[in-house]
Amino acid sequence: LASLSELQVGHFPSLQELNAAKNCIDRLHIPSFLFKLHVLDLRANRIAKINKEDLDNLRGANTSNLSLILSHNSINSIDPGAFRFVTLQLLHLKGCFSHEDIMKASLNAISGLRIQKLLIGQYRNSPTKVHFKENLLEGLCGLEVEELTIMGLYITFTNTFFGCMENITSLRFIHTNLYQFSHESIASNMQKFELKYSAIVKTPFYIISELKNLKELRITNNERLTNIDYSLETLDKLEFLDLSKNNIMMRSCCDESIPGKSLKHLNFSYNSYIGLRSFFLNMPHLLSLDLSHSKVDSVGQFPIFMTLYNLTYLDLSYTSCHFVIHCSFCGLFNLVELRVPHTTFAPDILASVFQNLSSLRLLDMESCGLRNLPNEMFGHLKRLQVLNLSKNKLMELPASVLLSLFALQHLNIRSNNIQGLSNDTIQVLSKSLEKVDLSDNPYDCSCTQEQFLMWVREMSIKNPNFSNHLECKTPEHLQGSLLRDVSLKCSWTLIYITMLLSVVIVFLLLLVYHFYLKNSFLYLCFCHRGYKKSATEKTYDAFVIHSSLDEEWVREELLPELEGGDPSFQLCVHYRNFEAGKLILENIFYNGICCSRNALVLLSPNFIESKWCSFEFRLALFWRFLEDECGIILILLEPIREDQLKHMYVLKKYLSSKTYLKWDKNHKEREVFWKRLRKALTQSRKVDVPL
Repeated sequence: LASLSELQVGHFPSLQELNAAKNCIDRLHIPSFLFKLHVLDLRANRIAKINKEDLDNLRGANTSNLSLILSHNSINSIDPGAFRFVTLQLLHLKGCFSHEDIMKASLNAISGLRIQKLLIGQYRNSPTKVHFKENLLEGLCGLEVEELTIMGLYITFTNTFFGCMENITSLRFIHTNLYQFSHESIASNMQKFELKYSAIVKTPFYIISELKNLKELRITNNERLTNIDYSLETLDKLEFLDLSKNNIMMRSCCDESIPGKSLKHLNFSYNSYIGLRSFFLNMPHLLSLDLSHSKVDSVGQFPIFMTLYNLTYLDLSYTSCHFVIHCSFCGLFNLVELRVPHTTFAPDILASVFQNLSSLRLLDMESCGLRNLPNEMFGHLKRLQVLNLSKNKLMELPASVLLSLFALQHLNIRSNNIQGLSNDTIQVLSKSLEKVDLSDNPYDCSCTQEQFLMWVREMSIKNPNFSNHLECKTPEHLQGSLLRDVSLKCSWTLIYITMLLSVVIVFLLLLVYHFYLKNSFLYLCFCHRGYKKSATEKTYDAFVIHSSLDEEWVREELLPELEGGDPSFQLCVHYRNFEAGKLILENIFYNGICCSRNALVLLSPNFIESKWCSFEFRLALFWRFLEDECGIILILLEPIREDQLKHMYVLKKYLSSKTYLKWDKNHKEREVFWKRLRKALTQSRKVDVPL
């Protein structure tokens, strides 16, 4: 295409954008049938010179909505006054000038142009570099321009830079090597200032502080910017402050150094460290706060958002905050959107931490390490519409958690550990949700999830994309299959019978283990060896069951009193009467329990800790149950706490129903103790006589 006049688009009255880039157009002549365009893209053509007569038909025409893109044309000259009385929305001159002298002459030549936005500069990968020189931008004094963007210029100083910018309301520096501004006064009505991809290491306070009418300040993507060492409090009209994607380390944010009187939007995302110490006391009108991808402190430890009652947007994503107090979000009554991915919550606060966020519409809790959801967790979020719980460790999604979310439309629980959903949860999800993401969970495709699989098939018919990433994890033969393709033939009657039989068999096995294998094996073993009840000779009056740690009491108190008294009783104690070389079990049963009329059980904390004492006591109970020959006399040597008996259920139950003797160091009480014990021992072959 060599000329715009060749285009036959006059019969398209509603045409708003025309892309004629990378053609062979060499003249900037715009036919009148293109005046209604909003965008005319002529980049990378062959326009080397702009003649005054080419733009005659634009003078006085209504082209205030037209954006003219001339970038990547190698413009060598522009006739002076070529753009006089021309009105445009935007003029894009990026990569048009090979030298700063050509740029300076061209800017002077477009004097008289009325324009909303002007963009000048170079592409980053351009082989030619244009350097800023003194009075390079003097041509701006002859323009009526509101917004100026400078890209790709090599700027080492800024003397005379702001000389013709009194009427500019927006100034943007993008991809410059600018590392500092010269000290100079600025008379400006500038309301927007942006510094992006530069080499600055400190905030250009001395320039910014001159911009008294500034409402929007963006200083972003400056890798060498590490601190804000000057106060910005003089900017009392500032509404938008974006300091994202730098390397700022700020020990105490949001106090006097940050203007807060009019501030509505604050962005500190993608920085090194932001210390929050002042509780945002001077920011009553703040609407949005973005701290994402920056290391922050105090959040979740103190109620630092208490005064931000107008805040509607809060982003704490990837801040690694750990929330430990119930009042972490107190004061945020008007919060609409809360994002906390890659943060963690103490389990004991989950039920109440969101209770005052009654205006919340979106809650993002991706990768928060959640294992379970308390029923009350979302109880106050009546207006919540979007809930993201993806990439957590949830094993189930209870219906009770979702019942209070009346306005919920989008739910994301992908990449958890959910094997299936209950019927109640399915009913809740089927009512009003527009979108549910259940993908990448380890689903169980067995008969226990039959209702869930049927629901997935129904949803897949309505929306084929619903189940694209819903695959079976178990059983093994269905692993990798899509849930919508699984067809099961489940006989629930047979399943219930099988489950019931399994429970019965397990119960019987437990009974056999406790009452047969663990106790009866001894009795059967001894019967096999020819034991006869009538042939058993009772050698001892009592077999003493005691802990080896209580042996001193047995030697010094029990044996002298009973074996040396009148009448004399014969006692069986393991350290004296057990035969060497025999099995311990055989000694306990044959030489101890079978040959004794009674079992004398010495209870103490040491007894509770001994497995052998517990075994001997249970064996004595068992022998008494089988043969009714062994009386059991309990002696409490030392007090035993209730919690020490919790693992010895049989002994605890036995103590609660039987009378026992209690050893006392008092001399009179001892006489009663020995009298009662002698009486119990003399009543041979009587078991558990009241003492």
